[in-house]
Amino acid sequence: MANKRTELQTLAQAIVQRSGLRELSFRQLAEQTGVKSSSVHYYFPEKHDLTAVLITSYSEAFAQRLTAIANKPTALKRKLSAFIDLFEEAAQDDKLCLCGMLAAELSSLDEHCRSLLSGFFKQAEAWLAQILKQHKGELLNPLPPSRLAAVMMSGLEGALLLDRVNSAGDHLHAQRQLINSFAAGTAV
Repeated sequence: MANKRTELQTLAQAIVQRSGLRELSFRQLAEQTGVKSSSVHYYFPEKHDLTAVLITSYSEAFAQRLTAIANKPTALKRKLSAFIDLFEEAAQDDKLCLCGMLAAELSSLDEHCRSLLSGFFKQAEAWLAQILKQHKGELLNPLPPSRLAAVMMSGLEGALLLDRVNSAGDHLHAQRQLINSFAAGTAV
């Protein structure tokens, strides 16, 4: 039973990352996983229940990746590059960052999901700010770490959207170059 729940969740995440929450239906999930629609409702009574699970799971996985990056004894530029890699991975297979996609559909989310979504972005920005503070001797930008983290997050999320429009990856590459210019050391 847990495997079916995981399968439904994985499929739902892929659909939302590609097409958005509005394109996700329980009927579609049922058809693609070979169960009845009522079985989907067994695991996720309402769409907002599923959405909350998706945001929570995505946030937890993201946090684990951030912890792994932070724990590597390496230069700031390498840590920032590894952070950008997370966004490049999200962009594979014509997808966007799950939380970035959901932010575009904020009006369709309930208050609980909005709070979870806000938490994802606060967590990512706080992590970036902390990394920037820890490596302040390598930082080449005068902005306070919290403001620079906000610039980085908004730039990366925006780059994903714009690259999806033109399919070239130019905006994400430009963000990588910009962010690399914020840290001393050789480009990675």
